[in-house]
Amino acid sequence: MLALLKNKWLFFIINLGLTTLLFFILAPVYNLFHYIDVLFYISLFYLLLGLLMWVIQGGFFDSMTYGFRAVVNRFTKNTDYMESWKEKSLPSQKINKSVVTNFVFQGALLTIVMTLLLLYYYA
Repeated sequence: MLALLKNKWLFFIINLGLTTLLFFILAPVYNLFHYIDVLFYISLFYLLLGLLMWVIQGGFFDSMTYGFRAVVNRFTKNTDYMESWKEKSLPSQKINKSVVTNFVFQGALLTIVMTLLLLYYYA
């Protein structure tokens, strides 16, 4: 499964196959307009998730997470001193850069395909 994520072009082909499968399952009428709709939803999912992971990876939520951990530790009666809140990893340390790049790439490529299909549809 991990090798699938490393090959971004094979993953793109699988995404197009998933889009086609969802199109045949969910579309009320089989035409290009509904295929573009399904492609939009799939590409929007990848773009939003990729951009959210990009913001998290940039460290935007690290100070907020650190502050919440400090406040919770101060107000709770935690007797487990082996688990220090200062040593826990921050959200930006948990996000892998290659996963973020892959999600943004898939979303951008699917958006390009959707735009080309829209140009064909309205031409």
